Amino acid sequence: MEQNFEKPKDVKKVSETIWEIPTSYKKGMLVPARIYATKKLLDGMDNGVFNQVTNVACLPGIQKYSFCMPDGHWGF
Repeated sequence: MEQNFEKPKDVKKVSETIWEIPTSYKKGMLVPARIYATKKLLDGMDNGVFNQVTNVACLPGIQKYSFCMPDGHWGF
């Protein structure tokens, strides 16, 4: 399986280790998605990570943010 390591263009830097994807990124997002990682780690994350964290942001009842930790990865 080919991996795509391009982060969404909507990712905004909140601090040196916090990155945020706004609710405008995907229809149905109820809260922003936050990723805790250095820039190097963020740049190495595949699209599955961004898809997962933004899908969680769409879940009913979610409060404030959807979170992804520095070891975020996608796979089987």
